[in-house]
Amino acid sequence: MFQTLMSVIGLLMVSVPRKIVDAAETLAFENPEDATLRGWTIPMARVEGIGYLLFARRSGFLSGAVSVVFGLFGSMAAILPHWYLNFGLSLAYENPDEITVKSWVIPVTRILGVTAFVLTVVSLRSETDN
Repeated sequence: MFQTLMSVIGLLMVSVPRKIVDAAETLAFENPEDATLRGWTIPMARVEGIGYLLFARRSGFLSGAVSVVFGLFGSMAAILPHWYLNFGLSLAYENPDEITVKSWVIPVTRILGVTAFVLTVVSLRSETDN
């Protein structure tokens, strides 16, 4: 089930990244019309989609150094969701200070961070057990 979900997300991000970004902006921003993407944002969304597809093909979700990096990013999102979100917006947008995120974005960022951290711990434990 998880691999199927990762595959679908990956395929969508590779095939229609602009539509995914537009939908995410509409969903998460109070003023999506004011957001100006950097030139590399759409190509990087495609690269992220390829990453999801690679994860889906693996027998396990994460392993080794990849899981540690995933866990570190998850920890940052869980502990410092405002900083994490501001950092991501500054990477993806030319005008991050002009973007207003909706009130639910910070709590969801924290939840996704906790989820990423837990997945990492579970993955590393299962690797150690094997």
